[in-house]
Amino acid sequence: MEPVSLVLGVIPLIGVSVKGYKKTHAKLKDFRHYSREIDRIRRHFERQRQFFLNEIHLILRLALSEEPEEHLVEELIDDGAHPLWHSSRLETAFVARFQTNCKTLKDIAEDISGIINDTEMGLECFEILEQARQKGESIKDTVRRLRGRIKVAFDKSQFDDWIGDLRSSNADLRLLREQVGELDKPRTTTIRNSAGGGKRLPPEFGSYGATRRASQALYDALWAAWSKQDAANFRHLVKLFLETNMKADEGVQLNLVISCLGQDDHGILHPEPSVVKVHVKSQMLDFIGHAGLITQRPDAQGDASGRVKRRRVVNFALDSDSDSDSQAEVADQTQPTSTTATVDLQQSQHICAELLPRRSQLAAAAHNHSQSCIGYLDTSSHDRIRHSFYQCCSPSTTTTLQKQSVCHPILCRDASPSLYTNTSPVPLNQILQQPRSDELSVPAQLQLALRIASAVLKFNSTSWLGEIWGLSDLYFFEQRSEAAADLPTSLQTLHLGREWSSSPAALLPTLETDNNMILVDRQKTEMEDAKLTYGIHNVTMYNLGVALLSIGRWSAVDANDVLCVRKMARETCPLGPRYQELTQRVLDCDFGFGKDLRKPKLQEAVYDGVLVELEGMIAALGIR
Repeated sequence: MEPVSLVLGVIPLIGVSVKGYKKTHAKLKDFRHYSREIDRIRRHFERQRQFFLNEIHLILRLALSEEPEEHLVEELIDDGAHPLWHSSRLETAFVARFQTNCKTLKDIAEDISGIINDTEMGLECFEILEQARQKGESIKDTVRRLRGRIKVAFDKSQFDDWIGDLRSSNADLRLLREQVGELDKPRTTTIRNSAGGGKRLPPEFGSYGATRRASQALYDALWAAWSKQDAANFRHLVKLFLETNMKADEGVQLNLVISCLGQDDHGILHPEPSVVKVHVKSQMLDFIGHAGLITQRPDAQGDASGRVKRRRVVNFALDSDSDSDSQAEVADQTQPTSTTATVDLQQSQHICAELLPRRSQLAAAAHNHSQSCIGYLDTSSHDRIRHSFYQCCSPSTTTTLQKQSVCHPILCRDASPSLYTNTSPVPLNQILQQPRSDELSVPAQLQLALRIASAVLKFNSTSWLGEIWGLSDLYFFEQRSEAAADLPTSLQTLHLGREWSSSPAALLPTLETDNNMILVDRQKTEMEDAKLTYGIHNVTMYNLGVALLSIGRWSAVDANDVLCVRKMARETCPLGPRYQELTQRVLDCDFGFGKDLRKPKLQEAVYDGVLVELEGMIAALGIR
């Protein structure tokens, strides 16, 4: 029997026990005045009841550790008939925490419920006192009045046995709760760091939160620009490269390839798409004027000589609720405030036409990349972020611009976009269907795992990377060297893809067929069932664990077959026991800081326990 079916019975059963304990205790309290023996039984029973309630209180805390609502736990303890005892919320929480221990928990709850029921039935011998109760008389006064006149036959030893059974069941309940709590803790008391414990996280970690915010804001900006009613009919395919960077004075840089497919009024696509390779720098602006234009501060107006004053640009820092010491950095940047310097792409009907390279722009890029911004999009829903678009640099300027951290080593290597127009991107999972190439060494496998783990930290909880994802959602462009495929270089083009269209969906051929959409819905349903059945704590991290497992074994792994995944994770890994342990921790989201990847503590733990760990493995092999 699966854990989810077991827990459906144990949760209401605990509520019944809470209610039964309360009812039986109230009866013993009423009848305690009959004799000292009944009062002694009442005290022993009350003691076991309190032990039981304490254990249930702790168990509820354990199950609801991600949602610590103490008042709700207290309400459940006080009321065995509380509707939450029959809720799916408790079902999910108990399955996630107790997993295979649900059967044992149910057995203990059944024992306790049965003993309480027997004890209550044993008190039926005192009903004769209830029947003799006079109008307006309390049961306590009735017992005192009749205790010398009516003899009640009850088996003292039977009550002692029941109390002993309750004591034993409470001990079992305590032991189970303690074991589950211990098993749920991380295997190490401190997060391992290859450079030693207690070391501060490097500044690089601060860029992950900034990248998440910038990439989501860019997604929203593109969606808003391409969804306007007056926009031309175009279908856009956007490829977001996993490689990003962040500089204190320039914000977050994202690298994109945008394919634009024109349509006529009947939704028929033009045969040849236009392809634009761009860098996008996303910065938070502290002063934005009307229509999204930068305005000068009152105290920063140009002087009589026409000299341009500096404006302040507030750049990304770590999320505000993070414990990191990284703070928002403020940098001065000289930039003209003239609205003619760049184009507000939000006002354009065809953004891609504005982004297509022109000779003047390429010449400007060769001379000074900072002057070659060709347009921008502003978003106000994400702290007023400006996304400035820059042309991909030409081969003659690549070496110079690389020193400025402007260009992407692969994206800018070839000025011609033919690689992205004539070549279809390859899903990453396809390379796992072939024997591992000799050119992809063990360090290269670890570096691939590191890049994917880094991408999850950068893009989780954004529209670029869904909660249910896999290696099939990551793509690369096949690079060739001397007519042979160059896999290590190809993997540097790893990217995520999204599609936009301003025309009605019914008129457009989509990237996914109806059958694929049905498959996606089915996968979501199966994953939700698996979360309940197998106690998956975090779906995003589970899928990262499956990706790491696939890379480690160099074979495709079905994420929907949770039992098979966990069995494979226990088998010897070709990349070594250190990698195997890391994979298991990722699958179970076992980092000691809950299961919500939006929480900074868990993000830090994943960074230190996965990315730093992988970097340590690579360093141990002498690869820099």
